[in-house]
Amino acid sequence: MNSATMTHADEDRAAEIGARIDRLPAWGLTLAGKAVFAAAYFFSFYDIIAIGATLPNIAHALHLSGAEEALPLTTSLIGYIIGAVILGHLADSWGRRNTLLVTMLLLAASSVLCGLSWNIASLAVFRLFNGMGIGAQISLSATMINELSPSAQRGRNIQRNIIAGGIGDAVTPFVAMALLATGDFGWRLVLGFGVLALIPAALLYWLPESPRWLAAKGRYDEAQRVVSEMEATLQARGVVITNVHKAAEVALPASAMSVSFVDLFRPPYLSRVLVVTTYWTLFYVATYGFLGFETVLLDKMTIQQPHGLLFTALGDLAFPVGAALPLILLDRIPRRYLLGLSSITYTVGLAVLAASWNGAVMVLGAVLVALNILFNCGVGYIYTSEIFPTRVRASAMGIADGGGHIGGMIAPYVVLAAMASWGARGAFGFLAGLMVICAILIVTLGVRRTDELPSV
Repeated sequence: MNSATMTHADEDRAAEIGARIDRLPAWGLTLAGKAVFAAAYFFSFYDIIAIGATLPNIAHALHLSGAEEALPLTTSLIGYIIGAVILGHLADSWGRRNTLLVTMLLLAASSVLCGLSWNIASLAVFRLFNGMGIGAQISLSATMINELSPSAQRGRNIQRNIIAGGIGDAVTPFVAMALLATGDFGWRLVLGFGVLALIPAALLYWLPESPRWLAAKGRYDEAQRVVSEMEATLQARGVVITNVHKAAEVALPASAMSVSFVDLFRPPYLSRVLVVTTYWTLFYVATYGFLGFETVLLDKMTIQQPHGLLFTALGDLAFPVGAALPLILLDRIPRRYLLGLSSITYTVGLAVLAASWNGAVMVLGAVLVALNILFNCGVGYIYTSEIFPTRVRASAMGIADGGGHIGGMIAPYVVLAAMASWGARGAFGFLAGLMVICAILIVTLGVRRTDELPSV
């Protein structure tokens, strides 16, 4: 259906479908359907960490120079941006479920190809496709969880799946240590392990298309059928559902139903796009700068450390804890304030690292940073997906999160420049300053009450 031809009756039918979902007392998906998202986040986050964990071994096997070592990292981030933006836009027109399947197949196939790389050029190209799968899968999963969840539970549902991503981050160094110990080909096994992204692809059979997206496209009968199946799933568990067919109490503005991709670059959505994209860009400069240069900076501060990969593995154990923490606060603090709070705590961790004088203080700073990386990611995905209507939600997520990864691309150059100018402690301090800007930006300019924004 062309958005320009939507009538008040169309808006009412779409609003009714949204209201039926929002009145569900729980998430109306089967266990297999829920597992799609947990597995998607797990393998996406696994692949993000895997390349860094194996890079020294890859450099040795492929005889790479220092500059060449950065190439697969850079192309992966370029792919992330392309995948999140282009495949996110495709999901708004072609459908969430079909596009998610494409991203999962792309991630699995590119992981195998990365493991089969024969030189730096082939690895760089295959990591480009791998990054496309990662970027699209993360943004699309957040979009679908948002749209399949009752409004009161969408934040918690997204955050629960971010925990699965945190577990992926935490186990990756341990998987790497085990597989690298098998011999010179171990790095190939670590990268090829991502083929298991086929698991969530197989589970897509039990995941329905987003009924909110179907309604936005005028496919009301299909949307009603999906919601009825969600209700039946809950009733089969003994869950009592009331007023499931009651019409929406609050009419949706026509702008929420007729918005198109180009409207993201016009008021009122342009300011939202600019704020969240700027936030993600600064956040990713700090985050990729920390993840990529933590060991280097600490070495220059003459602080003794354990073996690099083992230290990374131990520090990464904080990731799932950080992902779980927002579950305590999501329903008590507005999203933008929660993001601001986490950004400040992230700042404190970086400041502690900048002032570190022994190993214990260094570990404290590293843990604070690790806790807040996934805290920010989870709440940020929730916030970004909530402030745009269904018709352009996936596109907006792709632009904001994908475009924000430009920050990840420039992070190595920013950190190296900061280190050259101010030393290692100054570089940590500079990254802390970026997170202060993130906190001020999102608290002062972010949309104030996402719970009152239209979610269809």
